[in-house]
Amino acid sequence: MWCWGCDVRRAEGNLLLAYGAEKRPSPDPRYHSAYSFCLREGAVLNLWGWGIWIAHEGYGSLFLSRARFRASYTAQVHLLPNTWRAYDLPCTGAAHHAGEQQAAYRLLAEAMRWISGYEDWLAAQMAPDYRERVIASWPESRRYHGGFPAYLVAQMWLTLSNHLREECLHL
Repeated sequence: MWCWGCDVRRAEGNLLLAYGAEKRPSPDPRYHSAYSFCLREGAVLNLWGWGIWIAHEGYGSLFLSRARFRASYTAQVHLLPNTWRAYDLPCTGAAHHAGEQQAAYRLLAEAMRWISGYEDWLAAQMAPDYRERVIASWPESRRYHGGFPAYLVAQMWLTLSNHLREECLHL
């Protein structure tokens, strides 16, 4: 997720806007703008510098924090939360029963599929080494061990999404 901030601040133009985001500036300049993507009728993905909020009618809403990539869920559907700080989001927590767990898995899989699509689009738009250079500039890169090459980013997100979709069938 840190890479997306670099995509936004890029001197040659904001890549999230080029990908079709609607930018919703914070009324307070101390806080991050929101970037919203309409996935389809009744489904929206929102990005801030501190996380992702995905909401889909019939499934609820899921928040993925940038810190530690933790997921929390609510059965309530909030397509465009008018929020500029993580703790101002609608109340979320653990999915408690099989129906909520299945909905949360579906939302998480949908978010990962969106990430895969964005990274795939980005790879087609940018120089082949663009994402590698962004990752190399990540302040935490020296402490991080493991992972996979940047050219596999889109495929790995898609693989995770597909695994979650399969898990939904077993709940």
